[in-house]
Amino acid sequence: MLISLRRVRGALVAASLALGLGAARADEVTPAQVDLSKKILISVGLKASMDQIVPAMLSQLQGQMMQIHPEMQKPLHETLVALLPEFQQGEDGVFTDVSRALASRLTEAELKQTLDYFDSPAGKKYTDAQAPVLEMLASSGGLWREKLTKIMLDRTREEMKKKGFDF
Repeated sequence: MLISLRRVRGALVAASLALGLGAARADEVTPAQVDLSKKILISVGLKASMDQIVPAMLSQLQGQMMQIHPEMQKPLHETLVALLPEFQQGEDGVFTDVSRALASRLTEAELKQTLDYFDSPAGKKYTDAQAPVLEMLASSGGLWREKLTKIMLDRTREEMKKKGFDF
C-alpha cells in the first residue's frame, strides 16, 4: 500500500499550526505536562501520522527503485522491511520535542482540559473530521495554487511588457 507522504506531511504541518507549536523552552515544563501533551498528541492522531512517515518514505523509495530495477522486487522489499526499525529510531525524540513544545505553551490544568476534550465524544468526532477536511484543503489548495501561479505569471508578463520586456 502506497501511503502519500505529502498527506502525512500535510497532516503534521496542519496539526502543528493548529496547536501553535514552535521551539519549546525545556526548562519551563514539568514531566506531567510533557506526559499530558503526549496523550493529547496521541488523541488527535499526530503520533499515528508520525508513525506513517518512515513507511511512506520507504514505500516511495521502493516505487522509484522498482521503476529502475523491477527484478529486485522481493529482495528490495525484504531489505526495506529489515531497515525499517533503523530508520524509525529518531521518531520518539521528535515526538518528545513536539510534546515539550505543546507543554511549554499550556499550563498543566489547560493540558488536562484539552485532553478531556479530545477524549470526549465531541473531541473524537472533531479528530475524525480532520482527515477529510485536510484532504479537501490539500486538493482545493493545490488547484488554487495552480490557478494563482498561472494568473501571477500572466499578470507579471503583462506588466513587464509595459516596461519593454517580453518573456
